[in-house]
Amino acid sequence: MHGEIIKIDGSFGEGGGQILRTALSLSAITQTPFEIYNIRANRKVPGLSHQHLQAVNSTAQICNAEVVGNQLRSTDLRFYPGETQAGTYHFNIGTAGSVALVLQTIFYPLSLANKPSSITIIGGTHVTHSPCVDYLRQQWLYFLKKIGFDAEIETLKAGFYPRGGGEILIKINPSNPQYPLWINDRGKLIRVEGLSTVSNLDVNIAQRQQLQAEKRFLGQNIPHEISLSEIPSLGKGTMLLLVGKFEYSQCCYFGLGAIGKRAETVADDACNEFFTFLKTRGTIDEYLADQLILPLALTKGTSQFITPRITQHLLTNMEIVKLFLPVTIDVSGTLNTEGIITITHSLQLKIP
Repeated sequence: MHGEIIKIDGSFGEGGGQILRTALSLSAITQTPFEIYNIRANRKVPGLSHQHLQAVNSTAQICNAEVVGNQLRSTDLRFYPGETQAGTYHFNIGTAGSVALVLQTIFYPLSLANKPSSITIIGGTHVTHSPCVDYLRQQWLYFLKKIGFDAEIETLKAGFYPRGGGEILIKINPSNPQYPLWINDRGKLIRVEGLSTVSNLDVNIAQRQQLQAEKRFLGQNIPHEISLSEIPSLGKGTMLLLVGKFEYSQCCYFGLGAIGKRAETVADDACNEFFTFLKTRGTIDEYLADQLILPLALTKGTSQFITPRITQHLLTNMEIVKLFLPVTIDVSGTLNTEGIITITHSLQLKIP
């Protein structure tokens, strides 16, 4: 017999894969079954892609779930979770689908298990429409550790579109996410740390990315250090990542290379977003904003941060989290404007 099931319209709000991933995580954590229909209805090709299917199957594996509808391009899914088991897991997306998005789906249930876990995921490490693995390590994990999570991410091999084949290793220790975040002031900018990297391309491309970013920062009189690296990969690719270090917080933006895209444009992509951030009161970048809703909803107490831009991703994720957890989330601001986000527990959360 299954208990009461949460029903989710996958076309709601942003209507993408994030709805499914958040539901999977929280279903495993709370041991609450859910049904989702109209999966990714707002996308050009609706239904489960390889990456989303891997997120479903990976989560099912770690919590011994019963699943109905876990086939490629399926638009309806029912998920009945069991108890999450820590352990050693190996997942292969089979395409350049994002390893980051699969990791973020299974990370929280495994973090709340009572033993350490080791996970290997093969797929795309630096692909569009998802955080690259360097962003996860430099930005996402930086804040998760402040909340009380304990994990490390190692890039064994990069995976760029379309080849994929990247590989990451994640070590997760049992965690107690007990520290809320209250970041309503980022303080002054101290410095910018950057990384310009290439795989299977002339290092001159990484140097051009580095030089372009340095020109932009010299013009603004901002202290900075941008390092160069070459990373092993099956395919070819480039990236420039920037971390803005402030007194009380940090932001992170990156640009990715593509066929026919100039190295200078890759650098400008990251720099433009960074300089746009500086013009706001944002205390974290808008990409991290929606990624922090779930972990902060697991803490005790009240959290607050300022996003430079309220995104549809953020608003959608908030509503999915509230279906599973006893939290109140207040938004001061409107879509595509700067906003203050406050997350408060309505009652004590009990993990089964």
